[in-house]
Amino acid sequence: MPKAYSYLRFSTPEQAEGDSYRRQMAAALDWCKRKGVELDDKLRFHDLGKSGYTGANFTEGALGRFVDAVQAGEIERGSYLLIESWDRFSRQNAMTSTARLFDLATAGITVVTVDDGQEYSQERLTGPDVSPMLLLVVKLSQAHLESARKSNNVGKAWADKRERARAGEHKLTKRAPEWLSLEDGRFIERADRVEIVRRVFRETIDGYGRRTIVHRLNEEGIPNFRAGENRKRKPTGWHASSVAKILTNRAVIGDFFPGTGSTRFRTYQKEAEPIRGYYPAILDEDTYWRAQAVIASRRRVTDDDGRVVQRGAAGRRGSGVSHLLTGLGRCSICHGPMHIINKGPLPRGGLYFECDTARRRAGCDNMNRWRVDEIERRLLKHLTYIDADAILRGEASHGEFEKVESVKARLADAEKRRKNRAAMLEAVEDMDPDSLARYRELVADVTALKAELAGAEKALAQTAADPGLKARLAEAVDLNRAMGEAEGEERTAIRVRLAEQLRQLVEMVDFHPELSIIAHLKPRADVPADQVPFTYDSGNWRLELSSDSEPHGIDPDIFPEEDPDAVRAANAFFLKRRLAKAGGAS
Repeated sequence: MPKAYSYLRFSTPEQAEGDSYRRQMAAALDWCKRKGVELDDKLRFHDLGKSGYTGANFTEGALGRFVDAVQAGEIERGSYLLIESWDRFSRQNAMTSTARLFDLATAGITVVTVDDGQEYSQERLTGPDVSPMLLLVVKLSQAHLESARKSNNVGKAWADKRERARAGEHKLTKRAPEWLSLEDGRFIERADRVEIVRRVFRETIDGYGRRTIVHRLNEEGIPNFRAGENRKRKPTGWHASSVAKILTNRAVIGDFFPGTGSTRFRTYQKEAEPIRGYYPAILDEDTYWRAQAVIASRRRVTDDDGRVVQRGAAGRRGSGVSHLLTGLGRCSICHGPMHIINKGPLPRGGLYFECDTARRRAGCDNMNRWRVDEIERRLLKHLTYIDADAILRGEASHGEFEKVESVKARLADAEKRRKNRAAMLEAVEDMDPDSLARYRELVADVTALKAELAGAEKALAQTAADPGLKARLAEAVDLNRAMGEAEGEERTAIRVRLAEQLRQLVEMVDFHPELSIIAHLKPRADVPADQVPFTYDSGNWRLELSSDSEPHGIDPDIFPEEDPDAVRAANAFFLKRRLAKAGGAS
């Protein structure tokens, strides 16, 4: 037996809970009572926040599910669809709306507008009387034009607000980042929270991961930004997600991204370009972009074929940073990752590198194991270019290198926004002059950043020629000595910073069961050509970490670790020998 089905649509949760729901439902029940038709109470079709103007109530909402049920035969021919008025059914243009209605009518569904009692069936719409069709087109056109007018007015108002905000004349909303408050139209820093944000960025650059930062904040009893708010559920300390939101929020450097849509209904879309200086900056841009470069270096990156081009270093590490080569070990046989296994306490036990594929008996026969502390010791001994001074003091000794990394990150971001804007312009036939102007601004930004990057790399190369670079081997010796003398939190802090330095210097460490252990270094712009590290048998930017090898071929008889001057002399001796070798080869 055919039944009636009500379709209710609400723009806001308040309407769903208030008079709008009761009004629409009462009208449907009243019509059913007068017509003697049963209102189905099992299949209900209600939409909250689904736009009738864009057609979302059909494409992804309850009205679309009603159409699917009709086509599947779950709803019989001769049934009724009850709507309050045509603006609940659709606010799209009259042609699109009538096409949707005709599809339902052809399937045997009668659409009823209960506010005026009009019934639109196939028989009535195709009959000799054209007045129902004319009335239908007029009402659908009115609904569409009204929505278009409101949308246009609201859009113009917000566009005006955004332009005034870009000019620094207006604050778009009362909302502010959690380290700021809005008072009398001005953003005021909340000093305690600003210091927490700066700490999060500082520790990220030093090498601490999100989980470690969370543990430290919670262990120190530092309340999160939601503590003290009147909330149904009290916050339970810091979480990795809250730290991640801080690290990716460009409000810390003053940027605000206006947008359109609703965050409540997940339709909010940010504009491609931020409003610079909208918020007071609590960090300088170099610090922000250095943190982004550190975060990016920890991600696991694959190419289009699924091959790993950058091994991630993110994950749980524990409070003591158990080893320095997180995510860098690779088996030379199967090219799979090397995992760390714990064989118990020293001297018989310890931590060992082991091929994960071989451990699982999954097709690799590299069954060798290598002591983690031995590999770390050899690598530190070989790395003449490690910036130990920055590690020990927790600061950069070569600002030019960090400047290059910062500009690279900013350039990548600007290039991404330029491509997004270009895609938007290609998607529309009538180019908006403002959008076109913004695209040209982005092109200019990219060009300027490329020039800035070239200048920064030139300055970096000049700094690299400084004699201080040749003394880094002595600094590494100092670092090893400091590592041996430090205890507790001090030693942990040194290892965290050292691990971060290694991630920036080392691409991977290859473990071969018969040949050797090779550390593949990342080529760096701050190293002159005559100082590129190499292993005689393995080539440039590769270091052999076999037990019988010496750092870069330096004679052990002239490598007394207790005498920094002798170390510098040894390094100079080897550089001369390297240059002589290169000259002979040419």
